[in-house]
Amino acid sequence: MKIYKLTIFTLLLFNINLLASFDIKCSVLITKRLQSNEDAYKDAIQKIKQCAQYDILSVTSFLEKSISKVYITDLIQNFCMFDHSIVTILDGNTSNLSCVHRGDQRVERKFPRIN
Repeated sequence: MKIYKLTIFTLLLFNINLLASFDIKCSVLITKRLQSNEDAYKDAIQKIKQCAQYDILSVTSFLEKSISKVYITDLIQNFCMFDHSIVTILDGNTSNLSCVHRGDQRVERKFPRIN
């Protein structure tokens, strides 16, 4: 009976820990900069790098649909876990991305040039 209780307790402990890992939301906005020449996308990347692994990454872009599509695709490739849900909504006015943050940015592979 003690082993049974210990097993149940251990399973509950691990399940609670897994559920608690996805409770934190990290929100980032990408907007046009009217007052400065700073790149809004680079600013968004810096904010995303401050988020923790397993945070729910929520990115909202108020840029044109074609530009938002490129930015959101890049963010998915670099910061989202592929084994969890990835939700994107591309609209003419506002585009959104929600996914689980992988923790570190994926390393960009550099291919040698062939002359």
